[in-house]
Amino acid sequence: MSRTGGADAADIGERADEILKRVRPFLGRESAEVQGAVIADMAALWLAGHRVEGDRAEGDRLRAELLAMHAAHVRELAAMYLDGVDG
Repeated sequence: MSRTGGADAADIGERADEILKRVRPFLGRESAEVQGAVIADMAALWLAGHRVEGDRAEGDRLRAELLAMHAAHVRELAAMYLDGVDG
């Protein structure tokens, strides 16, 4: 069972925003390189938690799919945050 307990996207977004508000002051004091390293480690932990019991190849496929979806979401969020910034 997931920790979201079947929450919908809006609930997940709100919870993520709450956590981000607590984390932002810590990461904001760090360099972009340190921020990237922390984010990469968190993403790796998240991916490693997605397993398919008894089928490593299927688990690898699942993680590749999740990583692609995650990267697409990151690009969408970055575009939203940058909207109007560069011109």
